[in-house]
Amino acid sequence: MKEFMTVCEVGKLFGLSVQALHYYDAINLFKPALRDEQTGYRKYKFDQIYQLAAIQYLKKVGYSLEQIKEYLCTRNISNTLDILKERSRSLRQEWHALILTDNAIQRKISFIERKMVNLHTDSLEVKWFPERLYIPIGPEENLYNRESFYFYPTIAFYEDELKYFGAFVDVTADGISTEEDMLKPEETEILPSGTYLVGYHVGPYENISQTFARMHASRRDLNFSNRIVNFNIIDQFVETNSDNYITEVQMRLA
Repeated sequence: MKEFMTVCEVGKLFGLSVQALHYYDAINLFKPALRDEQTGYRKYKFDQIYQLAAIQYLKKVGYSLEQIKEYLCTRNISNTLDILKERSRSLRQEWHALILTDNAIQRKISFIERKMVNLHTDSLEVKWFPERLYIPIGPEENLYNRESFYFYPTIAFYEDELKYFGAFVDVTADGISTEEDMLKPEETEILPSGTYLVGYHVGPYENISQTFARMHASRRDLNFSNRIVNFNIIDQFVETNSDNYITEVQMRLA
């Protein structure tokens, strides 16, 4: 085996560019054993590859170059195990956060796809629904700083002169497991089971009351409770033009 290796040879061995090795040298992370004063060519001793292997390992488990520099100066078995245990805890926290985010993405996809199947926005239908879970959010001023607003489909409640919000988390209706979300029972409330008149509002939320009036007028033979439940299907998260928003309107029969 050669006693010395060039930058290109070391780079090829580790899949690193010459520029990366030059940068490691510049920040005193991994310096060549020799440097020709006339040509500037760097020469690495073969046994230096073990240090570079350690650097690459730490990069792959997520440490920054600055953290790696600090670690290399204090390396021993006890310190190394403590550092790796801490990194493992950090990665598990990041993994859990990513799983929750992916759950939110999958939930959004599932909800929209299910609602869009055979959707006819001019239809009116009387349907029965079982109990459904949601997270209460409250008035609009609470909406935008609540994580559940971003992680679950939005429900808007209209009750007399009041307007308030919730986040739909029902498992049976959407077929989406919430085990990873670890919701506590006290964090959720229940939409009561019952029969609802179901219709659709297309367009901005500002004129949704026109849809309420149209639905009431179309079924004067029915008596309704004073709370209207609206499920955002196509909303600001997936559509730029508010004229294309689609909201499912559910009016519970009294």
